Amino acid sequence: MKTAIFSSAIAIFATLATALPAAAPAESGVGNLAPRDHVKQVISSSTVVNINEDTPDTALGVSWTGIVSRANGKHNSQALVKFDFPEGLNGYKCRLAFGNPIHFSGTGEIQVYTIGDANIESATFNQRPFRDQFKGTFRVAGWGEAVVVDGSGLTFDCPAKGPKAYEVVSVGDNNEVVWYAPWGGLRIDVL
Repeated sequence: MKTAIFSSAIAIFATLATALPAAAPAESGVGNLAPRDHVKQVISSSTVVNINEDTPDTALGVSWTGIVSRANGKHNSQALVKFDFPEGLNGYKCRLAFGNPIHFSGTGEIQVYTIGDANIESATFNQRPFRDQFKGTFRVAGWGEAVVVDGSGLTFDCPAKGPKAYEVVSVGDNNEVVWYAPWGGLRIDVL
C-alpha cells in the first residue's frame, strides 16, 4: 500500500514538474538555443548509471538518482545517461538541457559528452563506453533550469529511433550536482 501511494505521488510530481514553465537561459552569448516555448516534445532519460572512481571495478547498477561530483582533485563520480529516441523525429532538431536538481554545491558546473555505446547498465569507472564528443557545459545555479555556459554542441539533428547515451562529468573541484531522473537532470528537448 505504501509503495503504491509513493509511486502515485512520484507520478503526480513528475507530471507537475513537466508542466512548469522554465526560465530562458541567463547567458546571452549562446545563439543556437530556442526558447523553451518552442519545445515540441521532451524526452526524459530512460536509464541512469553512476560510476565512481573510488570503486572503479564495481558496477553500481541503474539508479533513479544521477550523481556528478569531484572532491580534492579525485573521488570522481560521473553519470551515464541513456535516452530512447522514438520514431518520427527525422527533420527535427534536438537539444540537450538540464534542470531541476535536488542538490548542488561548489561550482555547480557539469559537462556533457556523447559516449560510444548505449549499453551502460553494467558499466563501471574502469569498464565503460569511450567518451566521444563534447556537447556542452551547464552551470547549476538554482532549483530550475541550469545556465548554459557553452552550448556549442547542445543542439543537433535528432537521431533515428533507438538509444543514445551521454556522460555527465563535474567541472572543477569540490563540486556536486545531484538529480532525481524521473523529474529532473539531463533531458532532450525536441525543437
